[in-house]
Amino acid sequence: MKLKGWELTVQVESPVDFLSLVHHGCELRNYFRSQLLDDYFCILSGPTYVNIIKYFWVRAEIYDSHAAKMEEHEKVLIDPSLEGKTREQLGLKPFTCIEIRSNIMGIPITITEEIIARAIWRVAEGSYEEGLDKTSP
Repeated sequence: MKLKGWELTVQVESPVDFLSLVHHGCELRNYFRSQLLDDYFCILSGPTYVNIIKYFWVRAEIYDSHAAKMEEHEKVLIDPSLEGKTREQLGLKPFTCIEIRSNIMGIPITITEEIIARAIWRVAEGSYEEGLDKTSP
């Protein structure tokens, strides 16, 4: 499904209104402060560039193991002598992790879990398994 930039509505708001929470008797600031998340919430409350967000997301693609296999398959279809070669021998970068790929004004942008973790000053931890449905334990 292809989207047009004008079809998107970017909702810009303060994700957590700490003052309103305190007013209603729910003090969470100290909880987030103890987890060193103050800077993260400052980022979330920072400026939002709506046109750049729209431009990025209408061109975004998920690059996962399936997309990497398709990329290899396309190379072999073009040149059958490449059958059985590694990604490096095919002239492709090694597949290391799932990426969101897009561009802004022709500049390629890649977002990975590691980049998101670095942007919010957190450690990239945890695991993700492809193909699991929501009912999986």
